[in-house]
Amino acid sequence: MNVPVSDVKPPLAAGPPGDPKALLRAMLDSVPDNVAVLDARGTIVMTNIAWRQYAIAYSPVPGQATPNSDVGVNYLEVSSRGNYPNDESGRRAVQGIRDVLSGAMEAFSLCYPCHTPDEQLWSTMTVTPLEWEGERGALVTHTDTTPRHRLNRR
Repeated sequence: MNVPVSDVKPPLAAGPPGDPKALLRAMLDSVPDNVAVLDARGTIVMTNIAWRQYAIAYSPVPGQATPNSDVGVNYLEVSSRGNYPNDESGRRAVQGIRDVLSGAMEAFSLCYPCHTPDEQLWSTMTVTPLEWEGERGALVTHTDTTPRHRLNRR
């Protein structure tokens, strides 16, 4: 992925200095992993710079973010459709997110393949609860775990 940070602009911070959402956005933008905040229904309400860079770098349309990867999109609905008809890891991911959102699980983690035509890659998705506008939302983090995966296979 070769998208310079300068090509991905963060949304303008809303609210006065010290606003919790502006502080959360600043913290998330400092994280190198791809991060999205979901509301109680699974809708993406905030993403970090790394998420937006990834969406542009791996988009089927050069220079544009991957469809269905931005704020306002229901992450659960998009993930439920999946890219592959028999995507077991996709089904497990959706159920894990739902379980965290409902409070049935305190956290969820899943290592999954995310191969490209040129390379075999793996990521780990971690889902933790996060209060969003008085309801239980979730922080979804995707971490590139390819080096660890390759090392463990030796």
